[in-house]
Amino acid sequence: MCRGWRCGGLASLLLLLLLLRLLLGQNLGLLIEIPQDVVSGTVGQSVLLPVSYRVNSSHVFPVSIQWKFGKSSRVIITCTVLNCSLDAWGAPKNCSVLCFPHVTHGGRVEVFPDNASLLLRDLQLSDSGVYSVTFKRQNLSRRITLAVHKQRVSTEHPDEGSEVQDNLNYITIGVCSLIGLFLLSLGLCIWWRGAVWKKTRTITQQQVQENLLKAPWASNTEDIHMENTVVGDVTTIYAAITEDFGEAKPRALPETLYTS
Repeated sequence: MCRGWRCGGLASLLLLLLLLRLLLGQNLGLLIEIPQDVVSGTVGQSVLLPVSYRVNSSHVFPVSIQWKFGKSSRVIITCTVLNCSLDAWGAPKNCSVLCFPHVTHGGRVEVFPDNASLLLRDLQLSDSGVYSVTFKRQNLSRRITLAVHKQRVSTEHPDEGSEVQDNLNYITIGVCSLIGLFLLSLGLCIWWRGAVWKKTRTITQQQVQENLLKAPWASNTEDIHMENTVVGDVTTIYAAITEDFGEAKPRALPETLYTS
């Protein structure tokens, strides 16, 4: 048995160890990771504040997640993850959740229960600042800084790019049209020359055939004319010779009578 302060000191030590074990058990049962503690966004766009967490047992649920903003730690949304299934590494999935966004951010914020990340929509310059995510039951918190920038205004006229593109399209169409007209004209010229050559050849062949058909008749007529001419000439010559022969016939020589 212990006496006096010794028993009281031992009891206090056991109680302290029990509380420490409970605290360590709760903290070690949930691990929070912040892959990016500084995030940039653009006015009017959406941005994701990334968070991930893992648990060693499904008995950790329900888990209460709270997002706060600014130095005053104004609550913008509170979610209670009721139950989740776990993968081999203890990452939650297929979670059921209840969320209650603050009226100042209603419709602009959303929490993903599988990883506790916060989605901010329709960013404004006033959204720039420090955001903190807290797992209330485990009393664990992490911070992420968001910087919201204005949209960059291009020095070029918004219509210049489209105008240049339209001009390029018109030039391309014009060049293609000219090439098409040239090829069409070339094809028509070749076709016309071929048609003329074919027509000329056909006419030449017809003339040759006509000449061949006319040639025998012309040859016979010419031969007949030549024969008639020759016969006439021969007849004339024969008549002339006959006449000359008749005129040149020698007269009868006087007979000489010899008497004895």
